[in-house]
Amino acid sequence: MRRTRVALALLAILMGLFGDYAAAQTTAEAEAVAAGALRSYSTVYSAGLEWDLAGDVDHDSRATLEYRVSGQSVWTPGLGLVRVDSTAGNMLAGSLLFLAPDTQYDVRVSLTDPDGGGDVRLLSVRTRPLPAAPSGRQVLHVVPGSGGGDGSAAAPFNGVAAAQAAAQPGDTFLLHAGTYGPVRFQTSGTDASYVVWKAAGDGEVSLGTIEVAASHVWLDGLTVRNRPFALLSVNSPTNVVITRCHFLNNHFALYLNGAGTDWYIADNTIVGDTPATSGSFDGEGIDLNSTSGHTVARNSITNVADAISSGRTNVDIFANDIFDTSDDGIEADYGGTNVRIWGNRIHNAVHNGISFQPQSGAPLYIIRNQIVGSVESAFKFRTTDRFVLLHNTIVHWGDAWPGRSMMCCNEEHLLRAYARNNLWISVQGGQIWGFDAYGRDWRTDLDFDGFDWGTAVDPFTYGGWTYPDVWAFANASGLETHGLRVSWRECFEDFRVPGPSPSVIPAHLMTLRPSCGAVDAGTILPNVNDGFQGSAPDLGAHEYGAPAAVYGPRPTVPDNSPPSVALTAPIDGALFTAPAAISISAAATDDDGAIASVDFLANGKEIGRRTTAPWSLSWTEVPDGLYTITARATDDRGAGTASAGATVSV
Repeated sequence: MRRTRVALALLAILMGLFGDYAAAQTTAEAEAVAAGALRSYSTVYSAGLEWDLAGDVDHDSRATLEYRVSGQSVWTPGLGLVRVDSTAGNMLAGSLLFLAPDTQYDVRVSLTDPDGGGDVRLLSVRTRPLPAAPSGRQVLHVVPGSGGGDGSAAAPFNGVAAAQAAAQPGDTFLLHAGTYGPVRFQTSGTDASYVVWKAAGDGEVSLGTIEVAASHVWLDGLTVRNRPFALLSVNSPTNVVITRCHFLNNHFALYLNGAGTDWYIADNTIVGDTPATSGSFDGEGIDLNSTSGHTVARNSITNVADAISSGRTNVDIFANDIFDTSDDGIEADYGGTNVRIWGNRIHNAVHNGISFQPQSGAPLYIIRNQIVGSVESAFKFRTTDRFVLLHNTIVHWGDAWPGRSMMCCNEEHLLRAYARNNLWISVQGGQIWGFDAYGRDWRTDLDFDGFDWGTAVDPFTYGGWTYPDVWAFANASGLETHGLRVSWRECFEDFRVPGPSPSVIPAHLMTLRPSCGAVDAGTILPNVNDGFQGSAPDLGAHEYGAPAAVYGPRPTVPDNSPPSVALTAPIDGALFTAPAAISISAAATDDDGAIASVDFLANGKEIGRRTTAPWSLSWTEVPDGLYTITARATDDRGAGTASAGATVSV
């Protein structure tokens, strides 16, 4: 009987050990990563990736990113992918930034996990091309009217409807000054050839409400005033280009009506009908309405509720000049994976600089933005996911609730960020981050930021405790171990913040003085701050010594007329004896610039170049043969023209 009890006891021990082993095996299998499908997509300047995962319940897998132009041998490191585990999926996701348009890239992604598993994937992705004006098709003329005309300069189409009846892909329609009324653009171009509707340049082209119901349409230089909606999309058009238009005193300027992808919206001026002081939530500048694939760049937007809102996935928003908005500067609500917001100037967005509540996917990128002035805070958080916050200059008066804070609400959502090299400036001093009782989790990675809290005694609250400076906060939390204190009075070359929002913030650049402690205080972020100027990257949006940031529409570059060139010697049909010495000369002029060079060719092969007048050379030791000699002139803006040929015998 005693032996039976001992045997049963040993069996119980063995079964317990086996159970512990099985549980450990199950845990190890759950913590190890297994790679699934890898997806990619692109815009003009960026590429996005999403890599599905299984396992990795402890969220410690990592994926490094490398890229190169296809055909080159050297790999360039990118910023690593971001670990995401939410309703959007269990994945690693992220972007390559600041790429060249219309370029093929090789991408190598390497997945590792300390608990086991991993993979290396190679893929190829091509950025989209910048929109290019069609060539080789007709340039046609349009004036206000109700029918007739053939599109010639002498007999222009009377009205847009008459022009559309004749439109073909690749056609450019010059709209002459006048009032045209509402228009529906419904003739599509192709991938290679837009249908272009462009102001002729002889005065304002005023339209009523514009409906875009066709793909590959380009609108340039048009004006819409005093409408509930200035421009609407209809029937899900793709690859629409909107450039250098003026949308003035409309309630909604551009409204993508729930559909349409891959728009390019750049260099437009939008002045809405909603004063910043109203605090209104209604009336948008550019409402992407949960659509994807867009580039929204270099627009000037003011007097609206939200300047730019609701891009869904794979959207680039950059270099926009946003000021005096009654709600948010950029409302990224319901944004999904790889929405990228970089290099924007956002001044006096009365409620919040950038809102993302909720996020529908991750990561969201917020990089090198200058965000100054709001009643609530620079960021509005609610139902957030992972986001990447790098090199921003964030300035608040410091009067958010409860009265001396930079952020009014839900600051704990910042604990879901990967944040580096930002400047957080409270103008009158006050609390920077009030995390209250919240603490870090697997999503939290905050470091290398600079802070000015003035004379506040409670700049950081974390885990239910208040800390008097960044160093005490770092010791308690393990966050911002490289954080530092700065002073706005000592740091900025230009700092004009006259008062709390809605005070008007003048347009200026908050560049750094060389003596500022934020200079050379950052950490290297591959593909983000490559080419920094000193011993290390600077904090904030502006690198000391780098070219100045430019926001809003770029200056208009006049059309470049090509040069004229004619061969003056030799004459056609001339005879020479081998080995010949042939004097070649040309006359070249450029009406709107200067001649940069003249190349001389024989049978299509270059035999000499001149970069200064006189445009002549002597071609010597010419053997027997028949040669067609031409000259090709290039002007100072790159346009070129070839002369007629002269055929000579040697």
